[in-house]
Amino acid sequence: MTPTTPSHVFVQRAPLILAFFGVTCLSAAQEAHHWTDRENLGLKGPVLSVRTSITRPNPDPRPLENRKLFVEGHSDWAVFDRQGKRTEIVSSSSGDNIVAVSKCSFEPDGSRTCVEDTGQKHQSREQRSTLPDGSREVIYFQDSKVVGRDVTRFDEQGKSIGVKSYGSNGQLHSEEIQLPNGDQEWKIYDEGGTAVSDMRTRESDDKNRIDRWFYDSEGRLMWNIAIAGDGSLLSHWYNVGFKEKLSTSGSLGACIPGLCVDYKFDEQGSGRLERSIQHTQGPGMLEPESEEHINFDGILDEKATIKYTRDGHDNWTTRSVFLWDSTSNLMVEIERDTRTIVYF
Repeated sequence: MTPTTPSHVFVQRAPLILAFFGVTCLSAAQEAHHWTDRENLGLKGPVLSVRTSITRPNPDPRPLENRKLFVEGHSDWAVFDRQGKRTEIVSSSSGDNIVAVSKCSFEPDGSRTCVEDTGQKHQSREQRSTLPDGSREVIYFQDSKVVGRDVTRFDEQGKSIGVKSYGSNGQLHSEEIQLPNGDQEWKIYDEGGTAVSDMRTRESDDKNRIDRWFYDSEGRLMWNIAIAGDGSLLSHWYNVGFKEKLSTSGSLGACIPGLCVDYKFDEQGSGRLERSIQHTQGPGMLEPESEEHINFDGILDEKATIKYTRDGHDNWTTRSVFLWDSTSNLMVEIERDTRTIVYF
């Protein structure tokens, strides 16, 4: 269970996952920051609780099948302690209505116990240790059962050079490696221990170019792509006819302040590229202002615009989502979200 980027309701077709997964950020260097549950929802200031309600004034104008921009929100309820940990979580919903809420408490050892409305309890915790070779191990438990394990290796300077992730059955699922030449490598393994996905990424010293290569289980190059720091496409090549065994979140993407661009090869093996563009402000790329999708023929086929109203803490209290109707050529409001926020 490797860490993921902060969660958010409104996301584009492929989650913007950093480094080994889909997207590399080319923004200015920032200090490492541990995100709290509260910050993961994009909330600022001493928020005690937030309730999100959804109304849908108009139907989605897009065809039901093969939608590329996932803009629909969902009703939510969250309560936080003063440290930003989430103590109440929606455990069940029906449509846009909240049905049940779990209340959670935290122990000094970091474990969390959540009690549902039905009285059923669930506990999750992490067990951390240092192995004899200096690696750090984290074992993840759910109700006393092991659900995953990560082992991180370090170099002599204490810098992470690799992470192996194992499933509940003890089998290696994935591996992240920092190669001696500075490249990053990410592998996914099948149940037999064969690497069915092997991606290597190189970022230039001046942060203005990213290259990515994909190899099959026999180590043969199947595709490569290079993009500039501003997200523009520099070059790409594909072994036409090759189909990946596992669907990846994206072939390659980049984020700079205010903009994320994500490229993805056709999963049918044609070698064509589709592209998603997200315009957003603020840390974490959590609150998009607009999104666009360009199909394999280079044609704009989806477009969304999001408008916000904010309170004194700069948290949004209303959010309206508009989608492009290609028939009328109008932007149609398909969703209106309202948040009621209480502060400590």
